[in-house]
Amino acid sequence: MVDKGFKGAWLIIKLNLLFVLFSLCGLVVFGVGPALQMMNDLFVESEFDYKEITFHKAWKSFKDHFIRSNQLFWLYNGCLAILFYNLYLSVQLKGLLWLIIDFLLLTMSLLIFVSYQYVLVYESEYELPMLQLIKLSCISVFLSFSSFLKLLIGIAVILGFSWGMKGLLLFATFALWTAWNNIATKHNREFVEKRLVGNES
Repeated sequence: MVDKGFKGAWLIIKLNLLFVLFSLCGLVVFGVGPALQMMNDLFVESEFDYKEITFHKAWKSFKDHFIRSNQLFWLYNGCLAILFYNLYLSVQLKGLLWLIIDFLLLTMSLLIFVSYQYVLVYESEYELPMLQLIKLSCISVFLSFSSFLKLLIGIAVILGFSWGMKGLLLFATFALWTAWNNIATKHNREFVEKRLVGNES
């Protein structure tokens, strides 16, 4: 049990350090997107075996996903930036109508944020055109409200711990985030996989 825990901890540390390294390689602006995808690829392929996570595999994944992952990362974050800016403006206005608008903007922001988490996971599992990938990710968000909440709460907890212990940002935060994405979305992804297999047959 202790050995398994140590191996799991080392896997998280390795993944997170690789994420930080490759984010810096892309000067952060162009590095975070492909580094997130690289981390997810390695997590899925490793099946919790830290020995499967190597610099060579990380570099290959980072290069392969560089352009497309940046496109997806900035598409989603651009949408989030617009929504958050409008939310910032609307919360300064009073009235029932503006309160409803605040709620809608916040809800849309959360839906888009969760959709991007599915994009990262599906990109590692399927070879899909970008538009189809986005559609599948958006559909998956609405499959289960409990999975939606579970994903958001887990990420909030991880970020909360990281806020209190800044060292986690270097050694664990982003890898834990990736691991939680895969765990929290597993039920919905299995449902999607069954439907896809059923359609093919």
